[in-house]
Amino acid sequence: MTQQDLQRRLETLWGLERRHLKPGLDGTRALLAGLGSPEQHFAAVHVAGTNGKGSVCALVERVLRAAGQRTGLFTSPHLVDFRERIRVLGRWADEAELDAGLDAIEALPGAATRTFFEVATALAFDHFRRHDVRWAVVEVGLGGRLDTTNVLTPAVCAITSIGMDHAEMLGDTHAAIAFEKAGILKPGVPAVTGVEHDVAASVIARRAAEVGAPLSQARDVAHVEVAQQGEWGTRLDVDCAPWGRFQLQMGLLGAHQRENARTALAVLSALAGQGVPMTLAALREGFARARWPGRLERCPAEPRLWWDGAHNVDGMRRLCSAWSDDLGLAPPAAIVFAAGRDKDVRAMLTRLHSLAPDSALFVTRTANERTLSPEELLDVAHDVGWAAGAARDVAEAIDAALARAGDARVLLCGSLFAVGEAMRAKGGAPGEQV
Repeated sequence: MTQQDLQRRLETLWGLERRHLKPGLDGTRALLAGLGSPEQHFAAVHVAGTNGKGSVCALVERVLRAAGQRTGLFTSPHLVDFRERIRVLGRWADEAELDAGLDAIEALPGAATRTFFEVATALAFDHFRRHDVRWAVVEVGLGGRLDTTNVLTPAVCAITSIGMDHAEMLGDTHAAIAFEKAGILKPGVPAVTGVEHDVAASVIARRAAEVGAPLSQARDVAHVEVAQQGEWGTRLDVDCAPWGRFQLQMGLLGAHQRENARTALAVLSALAGQGVPMTLAALREGFARARWPGRLERCPAEPRLWWDGAHNVDGMRRLCSAWSDDLGLAPPAAIVFAAGRDKDVRAMLTRLHSLAPDSALFVTRTANERTLSPEELLDVAHDVGWAAGAARDVAEAIDAALARAGDARVLLCGSLFAVGEAMRAKGGAPGEQV
């Protein structure tokens, strides 16, 4: 089994996602039951949210690892390689293990009708059981209530933020999206929320009361302020029980990471309250070493190129604020932009135009079947006020942008799929170990 063979098999499996079966948890539960209920063999932290959930997962997992726990991390989507989604102690599985796991799943009754996300979730949880994971940090894939990961009964739940994304599946109001995210809340399971939008916060609070989930606002648990920041990272002043007052430094960039740090600290505080050993030294080590690739970072092989996975309006707002206000960077000389059909492209391009009105914009498409064509993006870009150019693919768009930028910076954004394709073209993939 080679990496190419595994990738082809997983690409075939990805085709199952297109079946659009009726959403629900029965399929995942059936697969897990056939595998001997691996989700019952580890404790879990379950994290939902529109933006920030990946960063929160990365911080929580890295601290638990620094505290001596045997950890698993399940996230989505991957940027370059499917194995990024399933990690034990930060390391992805090898091809033979995943291939054997897929064999076991495909041998189960009814497996042929299961979707990509159901199979991926079962594959991850079975992998965690096989590797004696003690704590799994699990990111919700989409929404929460009907997400395949919602078969867990975790030790702590977290909801990072509520914004307008995936409206065609989750609803077109903050209240509707908050209801779906709050579907991960469980009776008696402590929950942490970083949501401060009044309507969304009230929906989450109401749902927590209905199911009997003790709910804490992250800002009430962890008081966090940005002490210093730059291209090197972010230093935070923190006051959080049971550790008291202290400073943390992390490599994640942008003042918006304060919100993610606050939510992660509130989760870790809840775990410490449940008796999970966690020293201040482990907190410091975990925050300092945590990585979440593809989010506001420089391409290691081409220092002029920066990328960020911002793919909705709230994410774009945070990116633009971090670029100009937090890092103090000059507007990028050129921008590469790709986006999916379900995104508010006009609003995202409008926000980018306010960041860099004189920049050259290159629109392109990713290989994902739900991407907008360059021609469709050009129409919107011209309406917004850009004098934009089009490229056939991400690699071509990057080369054109770098040629236009000279010695100045280029920013790629709008799609995590575009970031992944940029990594393939220019280097900087997350790799086997994080």
